[in-house]
Amino acid sequence: MIAPSSSSSAGPVLSPQASAEPAPSALPPLPPDPVGKPRFDRSDFRAEKAAREVAQAAPAPDKRQAALRELDVYAKMAVEHSERQYATHGTLHDVAKRALDARDLWERPWVPWDFDLGRADLHPVWQRWTQRQRLAWNHLQWGLDYTIVGRGEQQIIVLNGHAVSSYESVLPAVVDLEKRESFEEIDHLDAFREGLEALRLRYLPHRRKVLWATSPSGFQSDTLNRLSRDVIGQVAKRLLGSNFPTLFFLTRGMKTHNFKPFENAIASYEEAPMGIRQISHLHRLDESRHMATSLYLAKLSNVVLETVPVESRALFAAAVHASWPVQRQVENRVGYWKAVLHEAPIYSDMSRAEKADLLQHIRSQTEANLHALHPRQAQLTRQANKRIVEACGLSPEYKAIFVDLLRKDPLHASLVDAVDLDATPET
Repeated sequence: MIAPSSSSSAGPVLSPQASAEPAPSALPPLPPDPVGKPRFDRSDFRAEKAAREVAQAAPAPDKRQAALRELDVYAKMAVEHSERQYATHGTLHDVAKRALDARDLWERPWVPWDFDLGRADLHPVWQRWTQRQRLAWNHLQWGLDYTIVGRGEQQIIVLNGHAVSSYESVLPAVVDLEKRESFEEIDHLDAFREGLEALRLRYLPHRRKVLWATSPSGFQSDTLNRLSRDVIGQVAKRLLGSNFPTLFFLTRGMKTHNFKPFENAIASYEEAPMGIRQISHLHRLDESRHMATSLYLAKLSNVVLETVPVESRALFAAAVHASWPVQRQVENRVGYWKAVLHEAPIYSDMSRAEKADLLQHIRSQTEANLHALHPRQAQLTRQANKRIVEACGLSPEYKAIFVDLLRKDPLHASLVDAVDLDATPET
C-alpha cells in the first residue's frame, strides 16, 4: 500500500478535549508532533536475525541449500511469533470492536494532523470550519489511509498463495507462512471495516456501504480486481516464473515500508484515543514480520526456485506498471475527498463553488506533496526501500528496468531515490 508522502510542514492544530464549538481561530495549539527520526521496531526482526545466524553457522554445500535452510528457519519462526502474538492479544478485529466503544472516540483526533496530503488546512474554508468539522476531516483521514492499506491487503490475500505456490514441493514452510500471513490480512480487513462502518454511521449516514478509496494497484474498479486476481496470479506464475514471487514480494515490501512510519506515528500519538492507537500498534507488529518476509522472498526466490521466466522486457515492464499505476495515488485520494465533501452532512454548509475550489486545492497539494517523501518517511522508508531493491534477486538488467520505471514517474521516483545499483553486487 502507498502511504501519504509529503515534504510539507506539520498540519493544523486542535484541542481534542473541548466539547463546545469555539471559533476556529480561538482553538488552543497542541504540542508539536515529532517528525524526526522514526522508531524502528527492532524487536520485531528477531526472527529475521535468528534465521540468518542459523543459516550462516551451518555448512552450506551450495548457495541454494543455504537459502533453503535460511528460509525454513525464518518461516517457522515467523509463524510461531504470529501465533504467540495472537494468543496474547487476540484478533485485531476484536481489538477494533473494543476500541470503537470508547467514550472519547469522537472528541479526539485519530491521526497526527500532518497526514493530510491535500493540506485542507491551508485553504481559506478551513479557517471558518468548526472544531467538529476539523475533527471529522481528521477521522476521515484515518479512513482514507486504512482503505488504501485495506485495498492492498485485498490483493495480497489472493496473490500471496499464487506467489509461493512453487514452494509447495520445495519448501512447504514458506507456503504455511503465507497462509498464516493471509489469515492475518483477513483479520486486518475485518478490523478496518469496523472503523470504516463507524465513520459511515457518524459522517456518511446516507451511504448504503462504507466509503473506500480505489485500489493503489491493479484496476481502479474493485469488481474487476476481485474477478481478476486469481487469473492474474496464475498467468504471472506461468509467464514470469521465479521473477513473479521476486517482483511480488519486492513490491509488497516497498508498499509496506511506505505506510510503516505513519502507523508508528499513530501508535505513539498521545492525543488519539488509546483504542485507535492499539489498532495501529498491533497491525504494525504483523506488518513488521511481513516486511521481513518480503525481504527474504524478494532476495531468495530466484535462488531457490527453478521456474524459468519468459525473457521479455515488455512483459516485465507491464507487470511493474500494474503494480505501480501512474497517477493512482492522486486519483484515489481526490476521489475519496470528493465523496466526503458531497455526501457528508457535516460539510453541507459549504457552497458548491467552495467544495469545487477546495477539491482543486486538494488535488494540486496532493500531487505536489507526492513528489517527495514525507518527513516521517525520510529514514525508515528510504532505507528499507534501498535495502530490498538492492538485495532482491532480479537480474541486474531487470532490476534496472524496475528502478528506471519508478524513477520516470514523478510520484514514485522518491521511493527509490536512495537506490544505488552500481554499488549492488550481482545476484
